[in-house]
Amino acid sequence: MGTHYVPKFYLRGFAKSDRFAVFDKEARRWFHTQPKSVANEVGLWPDELETFVTESIEEPAKDVIDRLRNKGPISEDERHRLARYITFLWKRVPAGRERVRESTPTVADQVKYELDTALDNLARIDGTAIELVEKRRAEIASYIDKIKLERPTSLWHGSLTVESGLDAGRGVAAMKWMILHTSGPRYFASDNPVFFFKSDGVGNVTSELTLPLSSSASLVGIHTTSSLPLHCQASDRHVREVNRRTASNASRYIFTEQVEPWMKEFLLKSSHELTRRMFHPFS
Repeated sequence: MGTHYVPKFYLRGFAKSDRFAVFDKEARRWFHTQPKSVANEVGLWPDELETFVTESIEEPAKDVIDRLRNKGPISEDERHRLARYITFLWKRVPAGRERVRESTPTVADQVKYELDTALDNLARIDGTAIELVEKRRAEIASYIDKIKLERPTSLWHGSLTVESGLDAGRGVAAMKWMILHTSGPRYFASDNPVFFFKSDGVGNVTSELTLPLSSSASLVGIHTTSSLPLHCQASDRHVREVNRRTASNASRYIFTEQVEPWMKEFLLKSSHELTRRMFHPFS
């Protein structure tokens, strides 16, 4: 069994008696399993990174998630712990790894430009260093070309430990949070459960973030000056919208405590019609 890219503790919020249904979009089929047996990969990251994830990200957030699932209050410090967890969850899944891979050539070119500029400045300051500068420039160009070609997984590993995305984490913590509880239609989760509109990010006035916390509770984050209760009753349309966002974001797997007849067709849709600003203001 490999390392979980979606935490087992998180997945258990969508299970009954530690079992749930999983829809595989690639295979176009359902199967039933335990949270420990899915959403994991062998050799996902080094042992030292696993220690960091467990001790610094997952464990500090568990009590916070449990309290929110059960309609309890949380402190400001606990908000920041969960914001860090949410940001890390967005980065640790396969979709996060692919984002780093896709952005590698652009980031590498930017680094090369900055290093070339520094070398140019050095050559202007010290005319005797020109030969050394050109040697270093050639070495850098060769290394950058190699990085762009190979796009090593270690770059993704490194991105995970940069304070788990300081800007994104602050943006999530700065949002007003509502936990929408349902006793009717159920929420489901995916292998890429943190949703926000890419064009809005998490730090703009129009931003909305959704993260199902369990089959009966979902976190919604917005920016507003209005005072909002932490715990609210979700309407059926709110549950449907969160589920549409979760389904649209899924890379391969969707997790649910029970299978409904409508789900397969819904989950196989090539695109979902999402409602922007659904929760601005909450209604």
